Amino acid sequence: MNQIFAFVLVLGFLSSTFCLDYIQRFGEFNKESVEKFMNQTLDHFDPQNNKTFIQRYYINDTYWTSSDKPIILYIAGEAPCEGTPTGFIEKIAQDNNALILALEHRYYGKSIPFTSTETHNLQYLTVEQALEDLASFIVYFQNSINELTGTFVQNAWFTIGGSYAGALSAWFRLKYPHLTRGSLSSSGVVNPVLNFIQFDEQIATATAGDCATALRLNTELIDTELEASPERNAAVKEKFNATTLNDGDFRYYIADAGALPVQYSNKEILCDPMINALKNNLSIIDTFKDYAMSFFLNNMSSPAYLYSNWFMKITTIDPDSRLFAQRIWWYQKCSQLAYFQNAPPTNPIRSPKITMEWHREKCADVFEMNLFPDTEAIITEFGSNKIDATNVFFSQGGQDPWQWAGVRETLSSLEPAHIIQGNDMGHCIDLHQPTANDPPDLVATRAEESQYIATWISTPN
Repeated sequence: MNQIFAFVLVLGFLSSTFCLDYIQRFGEFNKESVEKFMNQTLDHFDPQNNKTFIQRYYINDTYWTSSDKPIILYIAGEAPCEGTPTGFIEKIAQDNNALILALEHRYYGKSIPFTSTETHNLQYLTVEQALEDLASFIVYFQNSINELTGTFVQNAWFTIGGSYAGALSAWFRLKYPHLTRGSLSSSGVVNPVLNFIQFDEQIATATAGDCATALRLNTELIDTELEASPERNAAVKEKFNATTLNDGDFRYYIADAGALPVQYSNKEILCDPMINALKNNLSIIDTFKDYAMSFFLNNMSSPAYLYSNWFMKITTIDPDSRLFAQRIWWYQKCSQLAYFQNAPPTNPIRSPKITMEWHREKCADVFEMNLFPDTEAIITEFGSNKIDATNVFFSQGGQDPWQWAGVRETLSSLEPAHIIQGNDMGHCIDLHQPTANDPPDLVATRAEESQYIATWISTPN
């Protein structure tokens, strides 16, 4: 056992003296990372409320050469966290002799404050509370290090996140620049778009030509079946094992099945069979069904009932299941963040019946109250895609539909941005494990990120 690992074990023990001892989209979790827990404040904005909850985090000290070296804080987003990340984040840690920590987001995984997720129990699930969790965790962990070492060292902390967590990473640097040296915001969705029609428009752009034509035709044919008769409605849902879905939720399921392969760099797996069906006069719906029931269902989604309102209304907790994160993430969308992927007014890929009104009704039905996001409040608080922070690198995949909710242009010398060009450059692509087959611009982007990170980590605030 090396000295640093022994130190981390002691730190874990110290943690337990203070307190009781989820789509990973960036690759595998490191199963060797050490699971720990801390006592976290439930409401950071009410000094009269002294309630706490147990928040999970993980430690990976593989590359940490001494206790004064940098600390990479990976911000887990809208899913259970099952360990520290691998891939490019481990490479960053290795290059900087850094400790890797991963903090699970409140209300996900094992970091759930209540015994149920009834709507009234979700009142503490906000962006602001999550950012305060990060600040509290950094102070707590830094104090733990200093108590063990008998020093007053302030380690160089650096936050990394992707997608929603990428937004948190940027927002955290904006609000707490004294606690970190910088931030990597990979596909960070810092702009909470209410009517997010750009998402579907990007799917159309990325699949332009015969694939987009086939996807539009599939949507039109399915809409026709849904409206033709009760028998045909039931039959088309049966093809997708989606008989429990109402028409709106089924349309959203079909939309996701046509979008996520583009988002996550698997466009050809969707487009090749659809183009073949279009050119050879094969059944478009059956071809899409075959793709959805094989690749999409097994690699990118869960059973269709995950999309149903009745499932999202389930308030019991299973901390080891990613399925139950669906309700929590939709609460965040309905209460603050939106990103409502509505159909654009012209040439949509998804059904034109996926509208703002559909989203409004879904939010009200699932959470049994009039719940709708005030996105302007978040924009005012954090600056949207004009965020005025320092030492934040923004990366976007050139094919990713989420790029239109992020920073796409360099804002200043201390807020560089890069859109990664190349085939299948999707969501958070830079955080994946580097390979010898990576396209040149992805390689160049990671090199640029590494250079900025090394510089910012070595430069005191």
